[in-house]
Amino acid sequence: MKKLLVVVLALSVGLTACSTAWVTTLDSILAAAAPALINILQIVAIANGTPINSNLAAKINTDSAAIKTLAADFAKDGGSNVCTNLNAAIATYSADQALVLQVAQVSDSATAQKIALLSSLVASTVGAITAVIPSCQVTASLARSIKVEPPLSLRTFIGQYNRILTEKTGNSAVDAVTPKLQVHQHSKAARVASFGYLK
Repeated sequence: MKKLLVVVLALSVGLTACSTAWVTTLDSILAAAAPALINILQIVAIANGTPINSNLAAKINTDSAAIKTLAADFAKDGGSNVCTNLNAAIATYSADQALVLQVAQVSDSATAQKIALLSSLVASTVGAITAVIPSCQVTASLARSIKVEPPLSLRTFIGQYNRILTEKTGNSAVDAVTPKLQVHQHSKAARVASFGYLK
């Protein structure tokens, strides 16, 4: 369960390196990763009986959106300035993940274990993000913080995340809300239109 995630298949990297299809892949990663990270804040809040850290949740959304915007700019321009800014945005998002870990303290050991497993899985999304960006080398300091392991598909990440998320902890408040926090690969409209076939 403590595998780091690199959400891109080697084939897709090879096929998309010369096109802008990687931007869509990156958007898909962030569409699952940012809510998954914010869900950890929600679980901490429920377990501790406190409000969610709305400032950190908003920062995660803002920083995720910045990566998407800069990735689109890099796909159009490809210049070193855009690459530098993109690396800075990824480093900021990585720091957001570290902040979540700092505030993810609960006294309930089963919930703490759930948070640790989810955090480990979500932390690997930085590696996944950098893996899909062609010809934009990450800075040395960011590269040191990213550990790359065999790739998982986005579907596998979501499946593992949701399985850990919905495992019972014995904390009734946490167990009541976690099924509602599941992340999805497709929008709600697409899931409804496919009669639940798309997840």
